[in-house]
Amino acid sequence: MRIVEEGPPGGVAPGAPALVLPGRGYDVDQPVLRGVRDELLATGRRVLSLSWTEVPPRPEDVPALVRFLLDDLRPCLVVAKSLTTLALPVAADRGLSGIWLTPLLDRPDVGLAAARSHPRTLLVGGTADPYWNRTLAHESDREVLEFEGADHSLEHPGDPARTADALGRLRVRVREFLAD
Repeated sequence: MRIVEEGPPGGVAPGAPALVLPGRGYDVDQPVLRGVRDELLATGRRVLSLSWTEVPPRPEDVPALVRFLLDDLRPCLVVAKSLTTLALPVAADRGLSGIWLTPLLDRPDVGLAAARSHPRTLLVGGTADPYWNRTLAHESDREVLEFEGADHSLEHPGDPARTADALGRLRVRVREFLAD
């Protein structure tokens, strides 16, 4: 794995960074994570982005990996996509704010952690995503951004305009979330 640090031009922003974690096959330069990273950087935050240099970890190893990263990097915010949302229970235990993109809410530990997560938590999913549990998301009493008909990549297959609109709406919501 590799971690890349980004920040404002001319130096590194003070304070704790945001940690951006990829999915299994969805790296930090793909549209959804790139859009969130751009919004983080636009607010002047330092951003640490993780990339897999080899095979991604097994799902059962994700919580321990993220626990290690949290201990080492001490972020103030976690952004995770799909596979790495398996660390939602770890972040909830530590009271960390987060943006959880296509969280694996079909897994009981992740779904229950959403409800006990930091009050500044944003859950983002699509209704055509088999891992999204809209009932758990909405009952979690956390902020939810849901895209009707979007898949696990938050895309609308065969409809690039609708996919672009969803990405734009995600960026606006992330901007509002970060401003609060």
